[in-house]
Amino acid sequence: MLIDFNLSITSLPKIADFCVVGSGPAGMTLALELGDYGRSVILLEGGGLNERTDSQEIYKGDVIGDPYFELDNARLRYLGGTSGHWGGWCLPLGEMDFQKKEGFEDAHWPIEKRDLDPFLEKALSILDIPKPADDSVLDREFGIKEIGVSISPVSFGEKYRERLNSSKNVTCVTNANLTNLKTNGQRIMSAKATNFAGQSADIKAKHFVLAMGGIENSRMLLWCNHQANGKIADPRAPLGRYWMEHPSFRVGEALVDLKLTQPVQHPKRLVALTDAARRKLSALDCTIILREIPSGDSKALVRELLCVAPKVGAWAASLVGQKLVCGARLAATWEQEPIWNNHLKLSETKRDRFGIPLTELHWKRTHRDFATLQKSLSLFNDYVMARNLGRIKYFDWVFGSDGLPDFRVTGDEGASYHHMGGTRMANSVKNGVVDSNCRVFGQDNLYVAGSSVFPSGGAVNPTLTIVQLSLRLAEHLRHA
Repeated sequence: MLIDFNLSITSLPKIADFCVVGSGPAGMTLALELGDYGRSVILLEGGGLNERTDSQEIYKGDVIGDPYFELDNARLRYLGGTSGHWGGWCLPLGEMDFQKKEGFEDAHWPIEKRDLDPFLEKALSILDIPKPADDSVLDREFGIKEIGVSISPVSFGEKYRERLNSSKNVTCVTNANLTNLKTNGQRIMSAKATNFAGQSADIKAKHFVLAMGGIENSRMLLWCNHQANGKIADPRAPLGRYWMEHPSFRVGEALVDLKLTQPVQHPKRLVALTDAARRKLSALDCTIILREIPSGDSKALVRELLCVAPKVGAWAASLVGQKLVCGARLAATWEQEPIWNNHLKLSETKRDRFGIPLTELHWKRTHRDFATLQKSLSLFNDYVMARNLGRIKYFDWVFGSDGLPDFRVTGDEGASYHHMGGTRMANSVKNGVVDSNCRVFGQDNLYVAGSSVFPSGGAVNPTLTIVQLSLRLAEHLRHA
């Protein structure tokens, strides 16, 4: 059932088994799965069925540190959440992404890849995609592999709207903005929802799940904890801390063997280092993206190479003529180390229309993040040169000492709109906000879903993992 909270605040169920807040990939997946298990669910969505300015403005905030997107442009606030403008890339995290890595003490999970594997097939169905091709080792000596990727066409708001409307177990309430959680110190007793006219109602449920996104989960937990005088989140928990993104930049151009630009399932070729190579280099994950450029641009690269390295240029010209090499643009997306200083906090001066402080994101990339990029690109270049697969021209800044350029000047993506961390998963409250089953430390019936629970992010789009985690959480909660 779909209810517009702006039109009626009296037609909600008096109580449900679950109250899920947020209708993006995490919340939508969880609510529908619990409904399929025969459990009653109230799904609160702060926005409406479509994007509106008054709702989107609630996502405004300030960024302190490195250049970043405007926070209200980096996510969407209506049915289906940010899946309304995502690129659809779906890749699973690898085994090493979950494991402890020497030199990066906080970049690991309290669960393993095998804990999510049973939920992969259903997640693929939800996202309407085939299983991405397994990683394929291109060169074991250098430790270079190709990554498979699938592209999802799913906007959760569009695909699942009718299913919500006809559901007997899930009541989806749009324009219902979470403004408070009431606790007795051990359990959440009710959630307060407020519409855009300022009218409110208390939502009662046996269990509550925040699935509001990789920024908003932290913001609302911080706010509700403040209202409850610190009785919701354990004071030892690093709430809002260890926030992460995936830096993403164009890094150079190349003339390479055609087989390096011919992917398995995607118009771009994705390569990365094997686990063994990453361990040897003490680097986090990095995806290198090669995309073939038009023949005219390839010839321009050959002419440039002839000027600076005539012998190599003549070699490249002969191969281009035989259509054995082509020009390619190179980009990279890589893993950011989770660190304490990258965090979300409540603004001390700015509030939204409901009186809730806006977000203040403190975010900087470190020299160790930059080193992951440099080590990965250096090894890839060594591989290309040793195997005589072409020549790469990296941009000057890549191996410079000034760090990453300002994407607002260069026209790069800069980052990936992948918001992770803030309510990270851990085995102990000193290291995380939720346990391995996504339950908030200090509350018996409050859970968090989505990428905010990621303790580390690998270098892949998080959506497939988000859906797997939601299915796992639904399985855990189905008998609760």
